[in-house]
Amino acid sequence: MRLMDQALETDGIPASLLRQIPLAEIKAGARAALAKQEDRAMNDPYPVPARCRTEEDYTLLVAELARMRATGTTAPQGELASRLGIGKATMSERIKRSKELGLWDGQRLTEKASAVLTQWHQDQEGN
Repeated sequence: MRLMDQALETDGIPASLLRQIPLAEIKAGARAALAKQEDRAMNDPYPVPARCRTEEDYTLLVAELARMRATGTTAPQGELASRLGIGKATMSERIKRSKELGLWDGQRLTEKASAVLTQWHQDQEGN
């Protein structure tokens, strides 16, 4: 309580109070969470729906394309189209639509798509 009083008096946070914050634990927890998400992103394919209707559907599509590209797939659009049982023209239209929605910039996920994907991951962990 004395430390909090000092902080209020000086309009700052005293070093002794800052030292009580378990920064190493917080940092380790954040790293573990990121590693878990990266491992999932590199190993498990995203469940791209057969038909894209929502922003989340389009986000899963471009996230899977990005994952495939990152793992060395030479023709991710063609491979994903084949996996989904759709034509290359349909895949191109879906990618075009994901750009229109602001989810894909042609090379990587946008911040908007990353936010949707983060929410999707959180929803998956909750199930």
